[in-house]
Amino acid sequence: MNKQKRYSTVSGGVFLIGLGVLAYSGWWWPGIMFIMGLAASAELILRGKYLQALLALGFFTAVPLLVAVSIPWRIVGPLTLIALGAAAIIRSISQQSVENIPPTK
Repeated sequence: MNKQKRYSTVSGGVFLIGLGVLAYSGWWWPGIMFIMGLAASAELILRGKYLQALLALGFFTAVPLLVAVSIPWRIVGPLTLIALGAAAIIRSISQQSVENIPPTK
């Protein structure tokens, strides 16, 4: 079995175990988000991408925590989307400007 298939198998196994725990506990929302984070992190850890695994787990853990907190989503939601869109545009423009710089000798 190649490494890629093994990583996917471990990730799938973590996801199935998580689904079993959710079915037993009945904590579907936001538990499914946490399980998705665990499965994604397991695969990233096996690939040696520890920082990405930590970020994925942090994101998928933060979503359930934010749902539990009383946040005015009519204000925060749109502002978050605007900020993410602006960050994507700025990152794209900054990468283009770095690519256009000629190499030094």
